Amino acid sequence: MYILLIGYLYVIGMLAVCSGSVALGGFFVVVLGVLPTWLILWLKRAGQIKRAERQAELAQSQPDPTPGAQPPEAL
Repeated sequence: MYILLIGYLYVIGMLAVCSGSVALGGFFVVVLGVLPTWLILWLKRAGQIKRAERQAELAQSQPDPTPGAQPPEAL
């Protein structure tokens, strides 16, 4: 996924360089480069956080796999 993002940002960078003015180039970089990249990374990170929380809840709710095992504090 990151290789696609790098390629996309390269194309947007070339579009900004060839735009003709600094203001228009900056507009292209921000609107077509920074905002979509931020959105993609934010959505991906939010999914990772939710997945980690679910895994932690599942690990906490499952009983100990070894029968008769005592918690480390009791030893």
